[in-house]
This record gives sequence, C-alpha cells and structure tokens, in this order.
Amino acid sequence: MEYLKVILLAVVQGVTEFLPVSSSGHLVILGDLLGVDVESSLTLEIMLHAGSLAAIVVFYFKLLLGFFRKDQLRLMGMVILGSVPAGVAGVAIKLTGSDAFLESPLITGFAFLVTGALLRLSGKEKLVASAGTPVPLKNITIRQTLTVGFAQMFAILPGLSRSGSTITAGILSGVEREGAAAFSFLLALPAIGGAVMLELKDMLKEGVASSGVQPLQMGVAVAVSALTSLGALSFLVRLVKRGKLDRFAWYLFALGALVILWQVKVRLGR
Repeated sequence: MEYLKVILLAVVQGVTEFLPVSSSGHLVILGDLLGVDVESSLTLEIMLHAGSLAAIVVFYFKLLLGFFRKDQLRLMGMVILGSVPAGVAGVAIKLTGSDAFLESPLITGFAFLVTGALLRLSGKEKLVASAGTPVPLKNITIRQTLTVGFAQMFAILPGLSRSGSTITAGILSGVEREGAAAFSFLLALPAIGGAVMLELKDMLKEGVASSGVQPLQMGVAVAVSALTSLGALSFLVRLVKRGKLDRFAWYLFALGALVILWQVKVRLGR
C-alpha cells in the first residue's frame, strides 16, 4: 500500500474519530474511493485506532490518573457500566459474523443524515433545559450513564458518529456539556481498546505479513493518527463548551445526501 494512502487514511481517522462526523463512515467511503478495504486490512485498522487511543490517554491523562483515588471509584464504575452495551453488541457482531452491513456506503450515507439530526438536537436549548439543572461529570447518574452507553452501542453503525451520539445523549439527559464530552471520550477508551484487541486477535491468526502493510507504514499510521486525533479532540472540547456542536450537522446533511446519490447512481449503472 502506498504511503500517501496510509497517511491520508490516518489523517481522516484522526480528524473524524473525535469530531462528530463518524470516522468509520469516512473510512468506508474513502476506502471505497481509494480501493482500500480498511476493514480487511486488520493491521492498518489496528494502527489507526491505536493512534486515536493514545490521543485520549494524553488529553485526559490527569483525569485518568484520578481513577486511582477513592473519590473517583464511582466514576470508574460508571465508565465500566456505560461500556457494557457497546461491548456486548461488538462481541455479538464478531461472533455471528453479521458485520457485512458495516461496510455499506449506502447505509453509511443514511447514517450521516441521522447523525446530523442528532447534532441539531444538541443545540436546542429548550430540550437541554427540559432535562433539568445540568450535573457535573462526577455526579453522573446510572440513568444518564446507560443513556450514553446505549447511544454508543448504536454508533457501531458507520456514519452514526460515536462522539456525536454520546455527547448529544449526555447533554440531553442532563449532564454538563464539558462533562458529557469527557464521559464520551472516557467511554471511547474501552470501546476502541476492545475493538483493537478483537482485531489484534484476528490479525495474529492471519499473520502480520499477510496484511500488506510494512512496519514503517504502521509507525506512520500510528503517529499521524495520534497527532491529528489530539488536535481534533482539543478542538471539539472547545466547541462543546461553547454549545456549537450542532455546526457539524450541515456538513453531515450535505455529505449524506451526496453519498446516497452516488450509491444510487452506482446501483443504477450496474
């Protein structure tokens, strides 16, 4: 695989993993356009996700260190609880082999539209206010945790943004904006980490050499993905604090419509 393709995929992964536009959806579309099946190249997929994982650890390093204090044990428990729905769904999909729908550009196009609609809801102050006085991250409830957790579960679908869905779910359930963002990315650690472990298991079965990705390309993928992920994460947190998450909705509406039209044209041309 050419280095330019690896770098381009890593940049797209890093930017879209945290911005509420769906990294998996963009990788499905970009991979289709470049003729690269990211899902089948397990080594490349692991490297791209590893970079994003490193970015979360760096950005929330102090908060993660606090998990070792007694007063943070409750928050750690909530992160574990919130991770259960997506974890169960992910394992079920892997075991049943029913992941073909995760590679459909047409489904991805419709999912982009759904993500855009969710982001618009996050900007509706009346909806946000109806949830009551926003609670800080340390006081997040079981109900709020499960609401965000199930939002993350449905975001397994490419095009349905994990960060957009979980942050919106957190805000609309009554969590402070900054706390909703932090909880979303804390949930990303076991979600992305679990996916990497499952992919790593499959990669070891197939053998690294069969992936077609060279060691230097792996390093480039991790480094580029990590740096772009860190920048995107910092940028998104600032936007969430200002209540501007819904700005991405218009991009997703346009992208979703274009992808759907493209896929309809492809299918009619067959």
